[in-house]
Amino acid sequence: MMQSFLNWLDARTDYRQLLAPIRLRVLPAGPRWAYSTASCLLWLFIVQLVTGLLLMLSYSPSTTTAWASVHFIEQSAAGHFLRGVHHFASHALIILCGVHVVRVLLARAFQAPRELLWVTGLLLFPLMMVWAISGNPLSGGLKGVSQIEVEGHIIGSTPWAGPLIQRILIGGEEVGHLTLTHLYFLHVGLLPLLVIGLLLFHIGQVYRHGLSVAELGGPQDDVSRWSSPNLANLVAAHPTPTMPPRLKYFPHQTVRNMTVVTVVLGIISVIAWLHGAPLDAPADPTLPHTPRPEWYFRSLFELRRYFVGDWEFVATIIIPAAVLGFFVFFPMLDRKCSPRVSAVLRVLVVLFGVGTWSGLTGMSYFRDWNDTEYLVSSSETDVLSVRARELADRSLLPPEGAITLLRDDPKTQGPLLFARHCASCHSHADASGQGIVANEPSAPNLYGFGTAAWISGTLDPQRIVSEHYFGKTKFAEGDMVSKVKELFDGIEEAEAAKMRDDLKLVAQALSAEAALPRATAADHDAQAPIVAGRELLSGRLACTDCHKFRDQGELGSAPDLTAYGSREWLLGMIGNPQHERFYSGDRNDRMPAFAEDTEHPERNLLSPRELNLLVDWLRGDWYEPPTTSVPAKSRNATLAGN
Repeated sequence: MMQSFLNWLDARTDYRQLLAPIRLRVLPAGPRWAYSTASCLLWLFIVQLVTGLLLMLSYSPSTTTAWASVHFIEQSAAGHFLRGVHHFASHALIILCGVHVVRVLLARAFQAPRELLWVTGLLLFPLMMVWAISGNPLSGGLKGVSQIEVEGHIIGSTPWAGPLIQRILIGGEEVGHLTLTHLYFLHVGLLPLLVIGLLLFHIGQVYRHGLSVAELGGPQDDVSRWSSPNLANLVAAHPTPTMPPRLKYFPHQTVRNMTVVTVVLGIISVIAWLHGAPLDAPADPTLPHTPRPEWYFRSLFELRRYFVGDWEFVATIIIPAAVLGFFVFFPMLDRKCSPRVSAVLRVLVVLFGVGTWSGLTGMSYFRDWNDTEYLVSSSETDVLSVRARELADRSLLPPEGAITLLRDDPKTQGPLLFARHCASCHSHADASGQGIVANEPSAPNLYGFGTAAWISGTLDPQRIVSEHYFGKTKFAEGDMVSKVKELFDGIEEAEAAKMRDDLKLVAQALSAEAALPRATAADHDAQAPIVAGRELLSGRLACTDCHKFRDQGELGSAPDLTAYGSREWLLGMIGNPQHERFYSGDRNDRMPAFAEDTEHPERNLLSPRELNLLVDWLRGDWYEPPTTSVPAKSRNATLAGN
């Protein structure tokens, strides 16, 4: 019945004739594992198309929505896996494309009449890489957008056509709102059409000319009988010709092809499931970053170091074009060589090409591995990426886009603002020296400011005169230091121990005034010690002789300790330290007013937004995700179920 049906179908569609190039394809030398590279490339290309189309269902290409839409995709297990497969398959596609070109070169499969087969394969290789590059920035991530910005400037510096190509690529002279729209069109529209067109022509040439003479092998009668030029006549004369089993492409070579494809896709799937595609922090030029290209362009990145300035296009345009031209015309060069010379030449070309690419790529990575600034920048970028995802997981993204996630985050912006405005005098580093260290510290180290531990340092006669507190300020000889030292002058050890305990209570009471969001239970919940500390502060220790504290003391001679270290107190202190509540008159020690003019905030050193971010960071007032973490796979699976 099946044969009758197939005959009926053939009589109406002529499918046997249409599928003859595939159904009757033969391998005179028999199947080989090396032939699987071409089939694997084709299937990876199909995987890229299918996964790309599925990702398009949830992707929105604009500067305000790109990152948010990719983050949305990542929230489900299916989206996480799908995006990972799309990402890693693109890398596998480039690797296999290079392997396939090397195999064809070594097999001498570019001989006449297969020159166009060779040329289209060569053109597909760089086209695949450009296709991958155009997709890297589409996530709206910091790394991808900075990469395309650098590449756009390189292209724009190319004589004649450079500026035009730059405008087509990024939508202008600078990366902007049109950049992702242009790249999206190139990635899902123009470049796939070019690749598909070249690929169809390439496959047509494969079935038209078959294997090369070097690949055919086998007895001469098999070669002449089953080579592609004679196959059409054979099929016309015998619609179902009988051929030797060892020559059939199907199933012998097909099984090998599908085995390789299964292994490659299995590896890609495992990596995609375990790691997923990276999602960098939203692109923001104000964030610290050091752009680097993907691994397959590292060689050109390294080559640029030797052609700087106006000559940069030699490394990025001229040399790659010359290399491509050499390989395009290689069949003509090979034709003039004897078989032995040709074999040596092909091996040398492969060794030189692979060695040069590997050497330049390795030098680039080696340079980065020994570049402390790059390693620090890369680590900071990774931290920012994790932080952006934490904030995005917390709530819906604002209409302004994902860029506001980190711009409005005290944990991200606080260190940047502190380094820019405060680190000329103050450090913000822990006991091990980790954090922001001033080049020439001349003011207190503000790490842990407002905590009981930090305040205790100002009440210790040795620590208060150290460089971490008042040691390098004019207060080192001031009343505060003198008062703290007097508390311990001429007393026995037992009394000194009692004094230290009392001062710890004072520090605890002042820390309670700050009401830090990450304060310990002792800072907030131990009411009796806090009350005792307040009584000591305004009573026996007589701190209110100089300081105002709540309804005790007067303003003017020392900073007000009411709500000391609180958000409102810090906003006032940083905004205008010469206010009578803090260090009025000549008591201020070099600290500028960062937000003194409330009527014209644009004239201040810090805008209201920047001042709030800095204060919140100093107080540790920012969002932190729950400490109980869920593995990415489980989290995505849970979200998918919900």
